[in-house]
Amino acid sequence: MLSKQHQDLIVVPYDFTAEADSAVNHASSLAKVGKDKIALIHILNNESRAAIKKKGITEVQLRDKLGQICNENATSHGVETIFEIREGSIFSSISDFVNEEKADLVVLGTHGVYGMQRILGADVLRILEGCHAPGIVVQMRPPDSDGYSSIVVPIDENKFGKNKLAYASAVAKYFDASVCIYADYSSDKALSVLIANNVRFAKELFDKNGVKVDVVSHEESKGDFPKAVVRYATAMSADLIVISSRPDEVNIVDLFFGRTEEELINNAAMIPVMCVNPHQDLSHLNTNIFSW
Repeated sequence: MLSKQHQDLIVVPYDFTAEADSAVNHASSLAKVGKDKIALIHILNNESRAAIKKKGITEVQLRDKLGQICNENATSHGVETIFEIREGSIFSSISDFVNEEKADLVVLGTHGVYGMQRILGADVLRILEGCHAPGIVVQMRPPDSDGYSSIVVPIDENKFGKNKLAYASAVAKYFDASVCIYADYSSDKALSVLIANNVRFAKELFDKNGVKVDVVSHEESKGDFPKAVVRYATAMSADLIVISSRPDEVNIVDLFFGRTEEELINNAAMIPVMCVNPHQDLSHLNTNIFSW
């Protein structure tokens, strides 16, 4: 998706729900721009087997259905689409496939509290924890035919943001999009200095890459930062919010992503959210990164 010089692989976890279909539509919309390839990944385990048995579907029929969906998607969107069935847990098998295939992007549909394989908001974040590729989390909002033309990047005092900025810049250049840095507020002087430094770094990076960028400062009176980010992104009709993962300093293996990130991906406006692992390799991106 982020390189027009070669075919990328976009992976979509697929469990036959409307949200998974939405993820396929988003992935197809992105894949058409770069003539990329899509791989649907379905995980078989006790839970999913019980679900298909309840629906009266055999595993042979399941495979046939996946093949049919791939063929229909290739015909309707003009995008090469394949599928893979793996045994195991969604929390390890999906990321294993993504990493083995050196996928460039994962597009996941979040189900709220439903779904055959129960891919909830928090589960999406746990899946992405082990993926070397970034993920775009979508809900039921249809993809925009023009791709991502307006991107919001929240900035706080957290320094795990360089990869987030690199991907935001690469996506903006790919779609000729504008970026808005939405900066957090803190009454603590030390934190406010960190925030200001991070905003300055981000703006310099976007400027250096020729990306149109504005800076909007969050006001304390507007309350909770994640909610304010969503309100602003909704008001400006943003197409994408880009965030980075944030390790839990108490227990890094616990959730890896914080509640702020989960709140953002489950936003009521259904704006897609790109989640970037802070330790991903950036060498393949068409973007300029300089020392922090």
